[in-house]
Amino acid sequence: MTNIIETTIVTPPGSYEAYLYRYTNIPTSQQYVGIHKGSVDDAYNHSSTNDEFKEVFSNSESQLKFEVLSFGEYAEMQNLEHRTLKKADARNNPLFYNKSNGFPSYDEPDLDKCMELYERIISGEFNVGKEPLSLHEVMVAIQVRFEHSPDLQKTIKEKINDANGNTDKCSPVLVYESRGLEGEDMRGDGNHTVYGAISAKHANDIPVARVPYDVHKDLSLSELKGVSNLMNKMSEITKKEMSVKDGTKHIVDNYFENRVPVESNSNIDWLKAYGFTGGPKSGQISTSMNKAKDLIEQKALKNINQLFCNYAAAPHNITLNDTVESFKDSNTVSIYCSSGKFAVDRVLEAMFAAKAANKKNIVIVIHHPNLRQSKTWKMHIQPQWIANFDYTLNQDFDITFYEMPTTMSDGS
Repeated sequence: MTNIIETTIVTPPGSYEAYLYRYTNIPTSQQYVGIHKGSVDDAYNHSSTNDEFKEVFSNSESQLKFEVLSFGEYAEMQNLEHRTLKKADARNNPLFYNKSNGFPSYDEPDLDKCMELYERIISGEFNVGKEPLSLHEVMVAIQVRFEHSPDLQKTIKEKINDANGNTDKCSPVLVYESRGLEGEDMRGDGNHTVYGAISAKHANDIPVARVPYDVHKDLSLSELKGVSNLMNKMSEITKKEMSVKDGTKHIVDNYFENRVPVESNSNIDWLKAYGFTGGPKSGQISTSMNKAKDLIEQKALKNINQLFCNYAAAPHNITLNDTVESFKDSNTVSIYCSSGKFAVDRVLEAMFAAKAANKKNIVIVIHHPNLRQSKTWKMHIQPQWIANFDYTLNQDFDITFYEMPTTMSDGS
């Protein structure tokens, strides 16, 4: 259209389901933000029902700027649209043509709100001095860790013992007032500190930061967990930094509690806020996401009375060895390999053994370390190796793959 005088489109990924876009009326700075399920190259323009914007859009003398702000899954773009419009309160903002603030596809923790509370907490605004340790020993706690660290609890205990029971150097234990199921106080951070102090010889009290109910009442439990995780993003002597396991737990909790997709931008933003490195394809973020996918798949199997077959442990390792042996005969050599680490050296050894024994057939029994790798093997790795063998081996050997079952009934 001739009235669109400026266009900016971010680099699209290899594949996407939808995109977030924005039109700006340059003379007035008014804008319309929307999403479209489809390609940026199709004939779609906008879906606004605002008569003023429709008139501007159809006027050949208008001066409009068109931007594509982000690409991704449709549900994720719905949430990004909602966050963008809600932040500007578009439905009540004269600089927006949007009649609503959008409708999220799933609930996700609000990082901005959590960061705001986190900054207030670390500023010392809620510090109340020390309280009796006995009060915190029985307090219900938010569990954000994948697991507790006995080594850290021991270190804290020893440091407190060295200080003759003095806890001045301990970071304040975080308490969300009246947030428990029955209106009781809830510990948000400092579990290791509390348990370490309890096991120390002479500790009687502990530094505390109390967040009043009126301050946190509008935050969801997922958001309070987010704040608690943010408290552990920096290295301190008496605190334990978040680990990949903790990042994985954040993703899994978000998936089951709020239906947030594993590889959503929201999860990436949260993990980066926690201090994780990389992205969905590399680094700590990728590792956390892959482990989360495995746990979610295991949960899905459990729901349909299935178990994953771990061929690194009994009894499945016995079944694996028996399967390999069953293929061996006067004309066949058989080995096993993991799809997660396809060992070329083992294949070469099998080829040498086959040639020495004047055998033509090689059966490679494949087992999978997880369901995710099973899919990767079928779609990408196996086809590539079949092509490689066909190209390089000619008629010398006949190599075939046999896949072990990935699941079995749990007997229920």
